[in-house]
Amino acid sequence: MDAGHRSTYDPLHHHSTVEVALKYRIPSFAAALLIGVLAPLQAARAEYPEKPVRLIVPAAPGGAADNHARALAIELHKRLGQPFVIENKPGASGAIGMDVVAKAAPDGYTIGSNNLATFIVGTLTAKQLPYRIESDFTPISSLFTQPNLVGVTPSLPVKTLVELIAYAKANPNMISFGSTGQGTSLHVLTEMLRMNAGIEMVHAPYKSAPAAEGDLAAGHIQLMISNFTSMEPQVKAGRIRALAITSATRSPRLPDVPTVAQAGAPYLEMVTWAGIVGPKGMPPAIVKRLNTTINEILSDPNFKKQYEAMGSEPDIKTPEQFAAMIKSDFAKWGEVIRKGRITVD
Repeated sequence: MDAGHRSTYDPLHHHSTVEVALKYRIPSFAAALLIGVLAPLQAARAEYPEKPVRLIVPAAPGGAADNHARALAIELHKRLGQPFVIENKPGASGAIGMDVVAKAAPDGYTIGSNNLATFIVGTLTAKQLPYRIESDFTPISSLFTQPNLVGVTPSLPVKTLVELIAYAKANPNMISFGSTGQGTSLHVLTEMLRMNAGIEMVHAPYKSAPAAEGDLAAGHIQLMISNFTSMEPQVKAGRIRALAITSATRSPRLPDVPTVAQAGAPYLEMVTWAGIVGPKGMPPAIVKRLNTTINEILSDPNFKKQYEAMGSEPDIKTPEQFAAMIKSDFAKWGEVIRKGRITVD
């Protein structure tokens, strides 16, 4: 054979370790050693994923978290060749679903969606949880960000956030504000407004954003800070008056609504986010493959339109950047929750 064209035949590429041992009549003790040493090399040849992946959603079907996750799962299936099967695990402010992820094998075949409400605020307000977000999860990828809207009932005689604060100071405990429940992110955000503005209001917790927004439109409560996707239709229909958006920039969907900084409350900025995490100890190669693929999906113009139609902005981050954001928000909102002494009932 020509020296410049030496064979690159690799028996391990064509046969199992056991077949190689038998074919080349390797003694039994040596065969055992060969199996122990070379089997991991064969396993490493397989490209993740080799079977369906569970994608845990800690929320009920049909909601914003579920819809975002399902759109992503379809694209992951297309690009990675295996189904990403949605499993809805609602309950306990997301803790049930997060616990499933935390206790899963760290092989990449069980991952979960997380967000600011379930992962940060829910953890900080819970009296006890079966996991620790600081040590029991592997951050994989950020997915999107979404602002909130500060809305009031149209019958309230205020047109700006400054006027709202002045009215609340002149009428202590005369404003009832809605939220999606005691200790939720929307409750915490409104408590931040109350504490920093030096006003007193009455909390009216609801089981869902639409239920609270319905009462806000009807005038049964006077104020609510809610997620953009949910409140936007009510604002456009004139049933709720939006005073500010909690992002750093205005939304092209509601260009006349100022940012909280422009409205005089820079301390109220809060952008909701969502991402993908796995259990602790996931192989870095699998984390990188998932992160790279998800970021490719988020960069796709057609997919971006899907998220934007749901009021969200795709958010591309490395696993390290996503982990840093989680750590930063844990500290930021932990301080607000401690000062407000907010816990889940």
